[in-house]
Amino acid sequence: MKNFVNKTLALVLVVSTLSSCLKDDSVVLNPEKGINVIEFSNTTDIAVAGSSIPAYVHSYEVTPEENLPVTVSYSGPATGAPEDITVNIAVADVAPITSYNTEQKTSYTLMPADKYSLAVTSVVIPKGKTKATFMVKFKPNTFDLSKNYALPLKITSTSSGTISGNFSTILLAVGAKNKYDGVYTYIATHTAADRPTFLTGTEFTYPYDVQLRSSGASANNLWNAAFGDFLMPLITSTNGVSGFGSTNLLINFDAATNKVVSVQNAILAPSNGRKMNLDDTATGSNYYDPKTKNVFITYFMTQPGFAPFKVTAKLVYKKAR
Repeated sequence: MKNFVNKTLALVLVVSTLSSCLKDDSVVLNPEKGINVIEFSNTTDIAVAGSSIPAYVHSYEVTPEENLPVTVSYSGPATGAPEDITVNIAVADVAPITSYNTEQKTSYTLMPADKYSLAVTSVVIPKGKTKATFMVKFKPNTFDLSKNYALPLKITSTSSGTISGNFSTILLAVGAKNKYDGVYTYIATHTAADRPTFLTGTEFTYPYDVQLRSSGASANNLWNAAFGDFLMPLITSTNGVSGFGSTNLLINFDAATNKVVSVQNAILAPSNGRKMNLDDTATGSNYYDPKTKNVFITYFMTQPGFAPFKVTAKLVYKKAR
């Protein structure tokens, strides 16, 4: 049984995945065989490489209005549109969200119409140009932080040209940040009697950032920049950077007291049976310090066939996400 995900292996898998799901503008690698397509450009990094529907996560402070620029691109070997191209845009129905939730085991819901505005229904890529940009306005101070909103956008038609098969529909996964949200340095000590391949009993500073990503008014998921995923940080006995597979640490705070009240594996039924539970007996732990914005947490990861794996961690705040 694989008990952790090796950093090198993960990178190989990522490269392999990316090579099989390049955007349509990858035809520039062989321009004699390629044609230009009309598609949405990436608004940020794709949330899950290789997903059938591109999703982009954007988080905002709780403000009355935030503007997100979205670009439509004429992508491929040609350096500019042969004529003015009108691209018609619409908010899609819930079907792309349903498909994405099924595929990625997420829980996005269609963003209600009163929480955003889309002032245009079409944009024009001018002759000789490759891009046209429009704005989507969001209203984060109206968001329900217990909801995971997604806004599906779709290119419905164009005056000329070929619509992309891969990037004509996208999901904008948009949420408001709670006070625990941010980028952190992860410092931890792991304790386990039966995990000789892991670094235990010695405090370490993880060499990659972690993030606490808002998933509710007082709940956050721990995201690992080493993998671009939610794997629980891990250092091997030979000081290798790694992470536990099938893990997604969800931390639940009490917004009034800033105490950590519970943790869990957000992957509810992992095949390896990994679960997390808070160490309620830990002193000087399990809280958020509003002055420093640091988080202190002690918890156990349990797994059938192994002794409980204890994690004593300090998340040192670096900056806003």
